[in-house]
Amino acid sequence: MQHQSLSTSIGLVMFVVFSTVFAQVPFPGQCPEVKIMDTFDLDAYMGIWYEHSKYPFAFEIGKKCIYANYENVDNSTVSVVNAAINRFTGNPTNVTGTAKVLAPAQLAVTFSKNRLYLFVIFIAFCFILEVANKANYLVLGTDYKSYAVVYSCTALTPLAHLKLVWILTREREATTATIDDAHKILDDNKISQTVLINTLQKNCPQLEGNATDAALLQLDENEFDGNALNEAIERA
Repeated sequence: MQHQSLSTSIGLVMFVVFSTVFAQVPFPGQCPEVKIMDTFDLDAYMGIWYEHSKYPFAFEIGKKCIYANYENVDNSTVSVVNAAINRFTGNPTNVTGTAKVLAPAQLAVTFSKNRLYLFVIFIAFCFILEVANKANYLVLGTDYKSYAVVYSCTALTPLAHLKLVWILTREREATTATIDDAHKILDDNKISQTVLINTLQKNCPQLEGNATDAALLQLDENEFDGNALNEAIERA
């Protein structure tokens, strides 16, 4: 009993540190059950998706024009490129990774560790990115042409878990109807929308292949609100 109590205490400490430092959204209890798509057309899902909104995510602070590009490598492997613009410097950034298809609409995503900061991310998210052993990219719903709702959940202790949610769209600035369809997926799964933060997709460069051309970018000094993340966490 004493060993179990100590393990629980350590787990709670790890949970508090992890959620505070990396700005993930904590929720009580175990990961809830969600409805993952029964059938999934991987080929139709490939291509560029723009990030419309997401749960607070520390490694996206100060980023705009965020998008992901997925390309088939083979029947069970997808190459991943996540790219963005730094809102302070105007410089483009990107990370590359691989997604293994474990089941329909269930992928295990890992990112390259060839840079120091990516290695730090890899270690920090070892509970989430379990080296392609566990699905951490669950597609709850998509029509392939306009929106996709992606979900990930990690139980860090018996008493609490961390969730990540992304709404992706095929257009940089999606229509209200498209976002309503995505929100319905979250409603159907009883996933809170209170902490969703919209991603800035204005004054973004045109894409050429997988690249982001910073020379096309026009920065707006007033577009970054440093309080957005803190306000979202407080609302949780």
